[in-house]
Amino acid sequence: MHAIFEGLNRAQEEAVREISRPILILAGAGSGKTKTITSRLAYLIAEVGIDPSATLTLTFTNKAATEMRERALSLLNQAKAPLAYPPLLCTFHKFGLLFLKFHIEKLGRKANFVVIDTDDKKRILKSFGGELPVASVASEISRYKNSLISPEQAWNQAEQKNYRHMAKMFEQYENYLVQNNLVDFDDLLALTYRILDSDLALCEATSNRYQYIMIDEYQDTNDLQYRLLVKLCHSHEN
Repeated sequence: MHAIFEGLNRAQEEAVREISRPILILAGAGSGKTKTITSRLAYLIAEVGIDPSATLTLTFTNKAATEMRERALSLLNQAKAPLAYPPLLCTFHKFGLLFLKFHIEKLGRKANFVVIDTDDKKRILKSFGGELPVASVASEISRYKNSLISPEQAWNQAEQKNYRHMAKMFEQYENYLVQNNLVDFDDLLALTYRILDSDLALCEATSNRYQYIMIDEYQDTNDLQYRLLVKLCHSHEN
């Protein structure tokens, strides 16, 4: 256990040991927030005996996820904790991708979907024609999805001609994605949320699976990420 707590101050150690209720760590840049989270993950597994599969650690970039995973696994190795499989430590969007691979069929979609990038998205929108800048339309569609607004809702709330045109392109774009079994970056979270929101049993099962959830850089969560987190904590507040 010494390796896990090495280099931690009293406040960090307190956060690492507190595992049974919601906690929020407030600290400045470079003060060891990430170190505290990775130490807490190692403590949960190596000392408390929590199954790695019952943990979920989320962050915002692939680089951060890789660095945190390496730190956590190093601590677990030093603590001589045997691992049949590593804990799930990834970005919000990677979690959404993994979730959809198992559950997107609940939306009538196929599990062998393809994720498109921003350039693909713009090419699709450009193929519909129209006078509005494709980049502006793409950005507005992203806003719609992150606000959980459907094409129909976008049309109903559009008061200006440009926004009605965007809503129409949004509808065309969504139909194109469904017909070609594609999902975009925003769908990874929006569709995951939609499934969990519409299926209480699955929501409870998913929440029960991940009993220990940690978010790095929590202040950066947007509304959709926060609402998804609420679903993941449906059966607990841990």
